[in-house]
Amino acid sequence: METPPSLSPVAPPRTAGLATASLVLGILSVTCLSILAAIPALIVGAIALKQISASGGTLGGKGQALAGLIMGIISFALLPLAIAVFAIAASVTLPAVSGAHAKAQEAACLQNVRQCTLACEQYALEHEATLPTTWGEVKNYAVSEMPGPSLLHCRQDSGKAVSYKIVNPGQRLATLGPPAETIIVREVRTNHHGRRAVGFADGPVELHTDAGRPQLSR
Repeated sequence: METPPSLSPVAPPRTAGLATASLVLGILSVTCLSILAAIPALIVGAIALKQISASGGTLGGKGQALAGLIMGIISFALLPLAIAVFAIAASVTLPAVSGAHAKAQEAACLQNVRQCTLACEQYALEHEATLPTTWGEVKNYAVSEMPGPSLLHCRQDSGKAVSYKIVNPGQRLATLGPPAETIIVREVRTNHHGRRAVGFADGPVELHTDAGRPQLSR
């Protein structure tokens, strides 16, 4: 009786490295890298499928290569949608960011004018209710150091000169009219969309256009 020949077990096909690479690139293309990973995923996936077909069954990973190709194609298909979403988000976000930045600049300018106005009022209290003639005269009355670029310069002002002026320098407050209508500090230029910061003798600081405002200068 003849002994049947022994059969050696057939080794499973080895997964093609390019197939795995295509799968990884495909995942990256639909998650975070978009077209940056989609193009390599398509190229590597196509090469992997060609190698697998020509290997005579010694290479596997066809499913991985196909998955990489499909995700690369999906990433290309979603690219116009992603661009549209980004454009919409930018159109909504950028004006909001710009508006918030402008508001912050306005607030900083008003704070400068508030301190300048208070310094002028403190000076007047000690000088027979007379306003100072220069900023140098009130440097000892300001909360912050004065004169200096931080307090006397508006961030929106493109020039390097002093951004604020004393209105009616050297004049007695009593001769200037009602404090609520008397501006004693004003921004030199309209740095805030056609408006300038002003400080009134009774304390408030506001942004105003020149039209219709009393005693911007006397």
